[in-house]
Parts: sequence; structure tokens; C-alpha cells
Amino acid sequence: MRSAEDALFGPAVVPFGNIGGNGRYRMPLLPGEPGVATGGDWVPHGVMRATRLASAIEDTKSLNEWEQRHMMRGLVLDVSLYEELGILVRDGMRAGVDWDDLPEKHPDIRDAMTGKPNDSKSADASIAGRAKHMAGGNVARQKGTNRHAVWDARAEHGQWIGSDEINAQLTAVEELLDKAGFERVPGLHERVIRNTVVDCAGRFDDVLISRRTGKLFIADLKTKRKPFKSWLTVDAQLAIYARAEWMLDGDRYVPGPLSNVDQERGIVLVCPSDGSDPYLRPADLVTGWRTALLAREVVDLRAYARSVARDSMTVGEW
Repeated sequence: MRSAEDALFGPAVVPFGNIGGNGRYRMPLLPGEPGVATGGDWVPHGVMRATRLASAIEDTKSLNEWEQRHMMRGLVLDVSLYEELGILVRDGMRAGVDWDDLPEKHPDIRDAMTGKPNDSKSADASIAGRAKHMAGGNVARQKGTNRHAVWDARAEHGQWIGSDEINAQLTAVEELLDKAGFERVPGLHERVIRNTVVDCAGRFDDVLISRRTGKLFIADLKTKRKPFKSWLTVDAQLAIYARAEWMLDGDRYVPGPLSNVDQERGIVLVCPSDGSDPYLRPADLVTGWRTALLAREVVDLRAYARSVARDSMTVGEW
């Protein structure tokens, strides 16, 4: 019988360098790294995503409020969603559901309402996800995904495969890079890295080379429609990529960006999803790395606060 770990990260389910069912990267073992009890060759429980770690330090209150507003609008705009939610809640009330402990006692109801944790497909299929989509809350995200797909295809085979608007906008990004003296390094786009210091994995968009100095820089395409209120997460994310010791080449590790790219500055390619003019922005990798280390500490402390070790502490003599 396959274990739960096998089901999440077994070779028949998720290829290396991709995200498993719990929202973590399935990565091969490093030399000497212990695997799962069943003898699998992957990191137990997967590796945390760099984007999730980097965002741990940010204040997400505004984002949560934005999502709540879109969800409520969507429930009004599509009465069938409101009806579906009503049936689910009333049936749960009839069955005596403990609404304060859905994740542990009633995960099926939790999944129907908001989706599985760290699973974007499950979240999108939930009542909350469909309501947000109905209110237009996922439009900008999809536009961003489309731009990333076209930018990747351009590096892969040199063709523009997007709409006229997307192609024109990304052509403008290329022109900005050319004017600044940068070129994309062939073969170093959409590569999966592993950073063992902060224990996470991620996928960077590009490594750029300066024609003037020959220096290499980590780079990432960002499609946020509104200007960033804080660059902490972006700088931390690029710092994690730049300081990654390892990079995947198929199913094996090769040396990562750490010993090759500039460790002080990265390059953010800002290409707003609303079609407005793109621009380049430097990433502060020094501050970004400090932020990443602090984010790791925050995540670890949160995990400890929920752990059996913390819960089982006894009160001794004062």
C-alpha cells in the first residue's frame, strides 16, 4: 500500500522540480540527505516554495480584505454560488458540524468552501474561488500567467506567441534590456533552484548578462498591475534565487546561481498585466537576503508554536 507521502510525491505523480499536492516542490535528495521510510529518492514532505517563504514577512491584511470583497461580490453576482453555500452550511448545521475546527474534523467541507491549503487548483474550484472569479478577482492573475508563458516561449524558440498587446509589451521589455546593455543567457530561464540555507526551492525567470562587464544577474518578470507598496518580498525572492547552491538539470543537481551571479543586485522586469508601460528596477539582494533569513525564522517559529513539543510543555516550579 502506498503511504500518504508516496501519494503526494511519488514518481508516478509529480516529476522532480514540480509542485506536489501540498503546495511544495518535489525535489531529489542531495548526497547524504535522508529520504522517506519507503525508500523513495525525493525530499520527505517536499521543499517549501521560495515565493511562500519570502511573503511570510509581509503584512497580508490588505490582500485578505481584497479577497473577501471579491468573494462577497461574486456570491451576489452568481446566485447559484450563494445557493450552493447555503445548502452546504445548512446541511452542516443539521449534522452538527464543528465550524471552529473544519480543517481537522471536516476537511471535505473546508475544501468545498475555500479549498485545500496551498493548493491553488483546489482553491479556484472552491465556492470562494469561483465567487472571486465571478467578480473578476482572477483576471489579473491570468493575464500575468499569460505574459510569463509568452516570455518563456520567446526564450525557448525565439517566437512571439501572445496577443498583439502582450507581444508589444514584452517587445518593449526586450528593448529596455537592450538599451541597458543586458541579454538573456540561453538555457538559463525557468530553472528550478534549491537553497538549503533557507530550506526552500523556486523557479527563476532569467539570468541576464551585462554586455559591458560580463557580469551575470538574476532576473524575474513581475506582472503586478498596481505598483508594489513594498519590495521586501520581491527582493527576498530574488536573493533566495541568487544564493541558491543548487539547480536542477533534469533529475539531478548542478551548481546553482550562488557562485555565478551578482550577489548585491538583481533585475526586476516589471510588465504590468493591465498593459501599461514596462520598466526595469534593481533588486536589493543584500537587504533581500536579510529578509529571507528573517522570514525563515518566522516560519520556523510559527511551526514550533503549532508543534507537539510546544503543546506538551509542562509547568514546572516557579
